[in-house]
Amino acid sequence: MGSLSSPAVMARVVVVDDDDYVREVTEMALAGTGHSVRATAKGLEALRWLEEQPWDLLILDLRMPETDGPTLYREVLARWPTAASRVLFVSGLAEMQHDDTVKTLNVPVLLKPFTLDALRAAVTRVLATR
Repeated sequence: MGSLSSPAVMARVVVVDDDDYVREVTEMALAGTGHSVRATAKGLEALRWLEEQPWDLLILDLRMPETDGPTLYREVLARWPTAASRVLFVSGLAEMQHDDTVKTLNVPVLLKPFTLDALRAAVTRVLATR
């Protein structure tokens, strides 16, 4: 007889994206593969979460109204200097074409709109480097 328990948690992921649809789909897709996911539209809320408990991966939208991805990334690096390899940006192609900041940060980027398979593959690649 099969077990009804949920799969073992693979990674603790924090998702920060101001687009409700993208944030919710990302959260559901990753939780469905066994990751423990917390998602928010607010960068400052995400920083509080990162301080409160251990985390394995931070997924950041490049452009958000309150705190943009590069600003939040720099704050994360200031607090957790070894966290550089545990961040994945998500962004639309138009945003990427006009943003030199991300190129200088050398952080992996998943372009929107992305498929669930592309999301899972990008998460797997980033987690493999931690």
